Parts: sequence; C-alpha cells; structure tokens
Amino acid sequence: MDNENRINKKRLCFSLLYFVLAGVLIFIFWNDMFYFEAEKNSWNIYRFIWCFSATALGFFVVALSYIRLSVSPWPDYAIHYPFQLMAISALVFGGLNLFEATKGYLFYYLSFGLCYTLGYLVDSYWSFIKMVIKRSSK
Repeated sequence: MDNENRINKKRLCFSLLYFVLAGVLIFIFWNDMFYFEAEKNSWNIYRFIWCFSATALGFFVVALSYIRLSVSPWPDYAIHYPFQLMAISALVFGGLNLFEATKGYLFYYLSFGLCYTLGYLVDSYWSFIKMVIKRSSK
C-alpha cells in the first residue's frame, strides 16, 4: 500500500473528536439552548455553545479532508485550533448580538451558517473576509 494513501489514524481521531464534541454539546444543552429572547444582563452562554458547535462541525469537515497527511496533528488540533475556533465563535456571537434584529430566532440561522463556514475556512477566513469586503465595495 502506498504510504501517501494511508489514513493517518491520529488525524482521523482528532477530526472525529471535533464532530463528537459538537454533537455532545448540542445534545446536553438542547433544552436550554433555544429561546427567543435572552434574559437581560445575561451572557448567553448557551448561544455561544451553539456557535462553537457549528464552528466545530465546519472544522470537522475540513479536518476530515486532511486525514491522509502523514504529519502529526497533535500541536495544531489540540492547542492551536480550539482557541481559533473559540475566537471565531466569539466574533460571530458578539457580532450578531449587537443588532436587535438578530436577538431572536434569526440568531440561530445566521450564526450556524456563519460559524460553519468560518470553521470550514479556519485557515483562510481572513482572506475570505477581505475578498467579500473588496467585492462589496465595487
């Protein structure tokens, strides 16, 4: 068997870990997660968990595409990416909570789409955002 076509089991385990983490978070907080209006003076931790779960699902898809790389995933998948995914989730969560229109159920639709996409584009989301801004300014 060709060494380049072998599945790296560590990479597969780490990518599945992100999928399981997203599923477990949604399963545990399902009853608390979905509400129309947030309570006054609350941090909305459940909505942040929703954002992080969507980001982890997006990252799972891109991580699954790299399971044939022979490089060890240890430093990146365990240290670098969790912080980056939490930062993406915090940006989307905070950005959508700034607007009154997205404080209801619209938050869930927009945040899932944004977080999933940015989780998938985790290595290139700044260039993606710059491209979108450049196109919109024309």
